[in-house]
Amino acid sequence: MRKLLLTAVALTLVVVGIAPLVLAKTIEVPKDYQTIQAAINAAQPGDLILIAPGTYRENLTIRKSIELRGADAGVIVDGSRSRSAPTILIQRTRDVVIQNLEITGGRRGIQVERSQNITIKNNLIQKNRRQGILITEHSQDVQIMENTILDTAPDEGNVLGNGIILNRTKNAHVINNFIARSAWSGLRLLSAVAHIENNTFEENRHYGIEIWPNWVDSPDVPSHATVLHNTLKNNWRAGVFITEESVAAMHSNTILDTQADRDKQYGHGIWVADGAQVSLAENTITGSQGHGLFFESGRVALGANTVTLSAGCGIYIEDGVWLTPTASAALELSGNQQGTACGTPRLLHGSSPSTLTGLTLEPTEATSVLLVRPGEKISVPVRVTYAGLLKVRAVTLTQGASLVLSLFGPGQETPIAQTRSPLPLALTVAVPEETLGARWQVVVENRGESHVLVNAQISAPVRLGSCQDISDEFGILLAHAPDAPPFHEAQCAVLYSLLRAMPTEIRRTVSSITNNPPDEQVAGTYTGMGRINLFGPMLRRTLSFVFIHEMGHAVQDLFVTSSQNARWRELFRLSGRDPENFVSDYARTNHHEDFAETFATYVDDAIGLLQIARERAARGKPLLLEKVKFMAEIFKQLGSDNSISTLVYQVRLKTDDERTRLLTRRVLVSFDSEGLPLLPALIEWEEF
Repeated sequence: MRKLLLTAVALTLVVVGIAPLVLAKTIEVPKDYQTIQAAINAAQPGDLILIAPGTYRENLTIRKSIELRGADAGVIVDGSRSRSAPTILIQRTRDVVIQNLEITGGRRGIQVERSQNITIKNNLIQKNRRQGILITEHSQDVQIMENTILDTAPDEGNVLGNGIILNRTKNAHVINNFIARSAWSGLRLLSAVAHIENNTFEENRHYGIEIWPNWVDSPDVPSHATVLHNTLKNNWRAGVFITEESVAAMHSNTILDTQADRDKQYGHGIWVADGAQVSLAENTITGSQGHGLFFESGRVALGANTVTLSAGCGIYIEDGVWLTPTASAALELSGNQQGTACGTPRLLHGSSPSTLTGLTLEPTEATSVLLVRPGEKISVPVRVTYAGLLKVRAVTLTQGASLVLSLFGPGQETPIAQTRSPLPLALTVAVPEETLGARWQVVVENRGESHVLVNAQISAPVRLGSCQDISDEFGILLAHAPDAPPFHEAQCAVLYSLLRAMPTEIRRTVSSITNNPPDEQVAGTYTGMGRINLFGPMLRRTLSFVFIHEMGHAVQDLFVTSSQNARWRELFRLSGRDPENFVSDYARTNHHEDFAETFATYVDDAIGLLQIARERAARGKPLLLEKVKFMAEIFKQLGSDNSISTLVYQVRLKTDDERTRLLTRRVLVSFDSEGLPLLPALIEWEEF
């Protein structure tokens, strides 16, 4: 009896264990069900829905573990019946497979929410709006393989148009896909972790690949990406763009013929910005209309790469970059029209080009990239305003170089510190209080027998203002909602930098700044009387722009005169719905948002904004240039001699070997005959 009972139990366990396999079945459409959704509704977990060729005008919702498979070519799922729904929505489930389908017509081809182990394979996903594929809301373990994604269009209001967006997605694999002609980018990462390999990205209008944090939902979470063996061709603005402290390893990619945008801006092969951390090796970048490699700020480990035939420079290095060549960094840089390696002009207050004797540079007179001849010494001035550590590095892009790096204190004829090869060369000294405000000299000497390209990296001490400083110096109340923490010091350092760089009359429009818990719908609000609300943790670059935007509302409310406001409302009216009359799509909401967005963009990068506005004016679209004139008037300054000038701004993240800091820069310039800022060839920035 005992043996019989045990046998019965064992058989029961076997039957239960295999039941899902036995019960899984194939459902055929339209043989068993006329519509795909009816088949989905009837299916059990594990079932295969096999779809015969034909056009199915449906918007599908999947909330169970099933496979949708086209039985042959020509299975078309058309989601155009609904303007607001994706063609296929996969929601709160796992173990779903979508393959061998043509997916078209929806607001998003496939949308995946809060799901796991999703496979999207061998589909033609074309002519959808917003995104071909959107993976969002903490989905994970998603495989996107061997799909063709074409002609993703913007939605109403010119919203996006990406081939794929990975939004707050973990462990995504994007492999062997062809993504082309997206109205925005081929692939966008937003606070996502992804492996991107063997894909082709062609003719996407705003980047082949772009890598960001999600600035609303997860603004303090950078993306992490591995980008291997991809081909990116004829994309606009940049082949790969990585920003806001995101992390990427980009190896063995081929980036061809990156185009400038409609404003004739950008066109870089790989663009690193805003404190991103990037490793680059074995990439081939050819025919960029901008620079082959454009390093705006961040930490870059540079291995062997081939960069040829750029209309700009082979490598362009701004002074917010901390560059570290790897041991195998045998770069091939040839045929680049503006030079092999170029850099940002580095000229501080009181300097002049004549102080940089013996300097041969590409393409400007004073830059962070130096071409040093055999036996030549080059001196780079740096003014130190705050006490702390002054850090200097000399990184060569030339193999086998023999260099000496020296640092001279103010008025000194013998170096306060010196080092020589092996490379890289680095010096760190404590800045004495009595030398603050005076000019130091960094000297690079070439003791070798060939010309040497040197990237001079200088990190001067900068004051990091505290939360108490904001209250004490500016009289601004810092507060927090009951369910939110107080601002922490890293946030206050960003806010202090921006506030201190503002003219007093602009800064006084802000009376309070309140920290609030995260809100998925909004990052900041202005509630009148100078009161600004910020919502949730944000990375520094995002926090900077959101705060400037809300400050813009305060400026329009409390500083701009009634006659100026009338002029702005008229500019907004004349702008109509034409995107080229605005700095962003959001600016088209109303004249208040247009002002705040334009104000924020002017402070964030007035030089870039001016370049774009001039290009649009040359095409017969002058209204954005008129808005730049308006902003220059807002920042108008009257000198003691009654001279009239204006402030021009730029916000940058600047990286050294230990940390990344946000700096607000400004320069006082005169107006030209058109009422626009007159920018000098060499800009003498003040940094805050």
